[in-house]
Formats: sequence, structure tokens, C-alpha cells
Amino acid sequence: MRIISLVSLLFVASVMSADVMYEMTSTTSGMMGMKAETQMRVFVKGDRSLTEMTAENPMTGPMSDTKIIRLDKGVIWSIDHENEKYSEHSLETMSGATEEYEETEMEMPELKVFRTGEKKQILKKDCEQVIVSMESAGEEGKMTFKQTMWVTKEIPGYKEIQEFQKQMAESGLGSSSAMMGPNKKNYEEFQKKISEIDGFPLEIDMDITMGGEGMSFTMTTHSEVTKIETKPINDRVFEIPAGYSLQE
Repeated sequence: MRIISLVSLLFVASVMSADVMYEMTSTTSGMMGMKAETQMRVFVKGDRSLTEMTAENPMTGPMSDTKIIRLDKGVIWSIDHENEKYSEHSLETMSGATEEYEETEMEMPELKVFRTGEKKQILKKDCEQVIVSMESAGEEGKMTFKQTMWVTKEIPGYKEIQEFQKQMAESGLGSSSAMMGPNKKNYEEFQKKISEIDGFPLEIDMDITMGGEGMSFTMTTHSEVTKIETKPINDRVFEIPAGYSLQE
């Protein structure tokens, strides 16, 4: 579903980080009153990152996911600790997977970025409120999206964060049309708007309404960073664990 892809893209773009360790908790509600909770921990060192995620979902039960991004090797590894296996995906393949569709005309909903001027402290950091919103209507129905973020430049390693984001974009991963649709030009315009959000979000509230008359649903997500710090990270953190085999 294209609408879901757009929302996922925006969320990823707004929380990507580098050269720091941070922990984030998220609570998502909606869909017949169900609630899911997610815990995420991210380590990044230069051009490498590790993301560990665990989730409690009433429909699927407990879930866990571990991914390593190696920009230096041009790969993403998905680690299956339970079965001591891993899968490998090429960044070049991912970023070029939909090159054949680049000429397809796809209307991108207008993305609005608004700085309200409101400020508050989170984790003893001065944060500024930024609201991102967009609306879309099509065969899938109408979608309204609003994301309220509290961003700051005061976090440890902020310059490194910006550098990692730059490397992600240059690698082609950040501009993968597979993430949001087949039109590269529209994506670049979308990404330009996202880049206007200058700062790292320590708190995010996301509200989405989708569907048509008589058949719609609303989903809300509250995410907050509970810990963030710079610290020496051993290179082994970004390697496949010893003894794990490649899953074909």
C-alpha cells in the first residue's frame, strides 16, 4: 500500500542517527483498540550501524529483529539469533531495484513542515516543536498524516549524525524508490522537505487516518528517546556473530 510506504519513509528519515547509542520506546494504538509496544536500541559508528528491536503485538505475539547496516561493505545483514542464521541484502540491489520505474508519473502529496516556536526540555536538552503533515486521496481512499516532533541539536554526536545521514543518501539506500514509490524526482522533492527538519527528534507523536466514508481507521504512535550517549563501540558489534550461517 503506497500510503503506508510513504508513512514508513517519513518515520525512518526523521529518526535515523549516527555515532551514538540511543534507546527508544514506542507505543502504537488503533486498529480495533489494539496496542503494540516496541523497544529499540541503536548503535552507530562511522559508516556502520546496528539496530535491535523487540515488540509486543497482541496479534503476532513477541517479536524481535536485529539489523546491521554496513555502508563500507554495501550490505544489510538481518540477524536471526534464535536459529543462528543471517540473511544478506545488497544496498546496490535495493537502491536500484525499481530503476525501471523511474519515469512513472506518481503524484506525491504535498508535505508541510511547520515550526511552531514552542520549546520544552527532554532529557535535559532544549527542544523545538516541528509539525509535519500531508494529505493524500486516491483509489485507496483518503489519508491524513500528522507528525509532531520535538527536535534538538544538543545531543551527543550531532555532527556525526548528519554525516551518517549524508553517507546513507550517497550509498543509494536513502533514495531507494522501493521505499516509497517509483518516481525518483518526486522522492527527491520529498526528501528535500525532510531535510528542512534540522535536529534530532527526542519525542515523536504520529497520527494517521486512512480509508473512505464508512470504512476508515486511525492509528497513533508515541515514541520517545529514553537514553542517548556517545561511547566507544567495539567493531565486533557490527559483525555477524561467530558460528552463524548464511540463510539462502
